[in-house]
Amino acid sequence: MIIKNVHLFYFSPTYTTKKTVKAIAEGLSTGFIEHDLTFSFESEEEFFLQEDEIAIVGVPVYGGRTPVITRDMLKKIHGNNSLAVAVTVYGNRDYDDALLELKDILSENGFSVIAGGAFIGEHSYSRKVGTKRPDDEDIAKAIAFGKEIRKKIDTDTYTKNIEVKGNFPYREDMPVKVFSPMSNKNCIYCRKCYIVCPVGAIDKKDPELVDVEKCIHCYACVKVCTFNGREIPDNPLKNVIEFLETKCSERKEPEIFI
Repeated sequence: MIIKNVHLFYFSPTYTTKKTVKAIAEGLSTGFIEHDLTFSFESEEEFFLQEDEIAIVGVPVYGGRTPVITRDMLKKIHGNNSLAVAVTVYGNRDYDDALLELKDILSENGFSVIAGGAFIGEHSYSRKVGTKRPDDEDIAKAIAFGKEIRKKIDTDTYTKNIEVKGNFPYREDMPVKVFSPMSNKNCIYCRKCYIVCPVGAIDKKDPELVDVEKCIHCYACVKVCTFNGREIPDNPLKNVIEFLETKCSERKEPEIFI
């Protein structure tokens, strides 16, 4: 099969999903059209791919599911019996039902999912879990995955609607908690946090002002600050973070389905 265009779609507040998806595309050894959905939560733009195009779609895993904010975004990506690769990136705990959920969304949107991958990125909540991942080894595996996909396409040996790990009904979404990282005494008002917030929860002029109702707890503002200028007062996720740091520190490896 000859592929006319490769489209990358990703939601990646802390860049781990973006790095992984682009590495897979590198393995395909072709140019690609990039669609960053990270700031598209209010966008009405829809995408329509043709039968000779392929989509590589990546999202982070939030509590074993696709992020709630991404589900409407993903429904705006339409295939016409087009090929797709489903990619999830999780923080070294587990991806649970997220990959299956992503695959199902793509299938419902007119795609034939021929490959899926669950990769690891540094956990949003803690730099001690999945530290600095994806690392060089992860990127190499993502590139190799892309090469394998390319070989399957070139030789017409791919399987449509592959089986991936996960359960249906999917696990319940995490309970909604209203809180947000806030600036602390280390803040120098550089406003990088405002720039990276995918939902516009941080005030443009004053990073001390935050709409906590909007915050999706992606921790992009915490990760981007090189001055340790953002933290969560009386963090309601303290017990979760302690669990992650004590029980989820052993290195996990990417899983691929093709």
